[in-house]
Amino acid sequence: MKQLLLRVPDELHRHLVARARRSDQSLNAVATFILDAGLEGNQGDAQACVRSRARALGILQEAPAPRVAREARRAAIASTAGLGPCVDDYLQADRARQ
Repeated sequence: MKQLLLRVPDELHRHLVARARRSDQSLNAVATFILDAGLEGNQGDAQACVRSRARALGILQEAPAPRVAREARRAAIASTAGLGPCVDDYLQADRARQ
């Protein structure tokens, strides 16, 4: 793994540190995630973004997801019905704080 010495404005550093604290991650993990997500080819690709973050955190698992019985899947989906708008509102508020 290579190291990168990067000079950033004080305000940007404060924002990065605050984001790292909010997500309970290291500053390095947050910066690596942001840099990787900004690379050409990753923009707009949500799956690549999630994989990049998981890889940076050391939690990426390449094994296929376990099979779930149809009824268990339906029950899981039903249990989250109506949460979409609440989650969207929470994420929007969080983005506004950043």
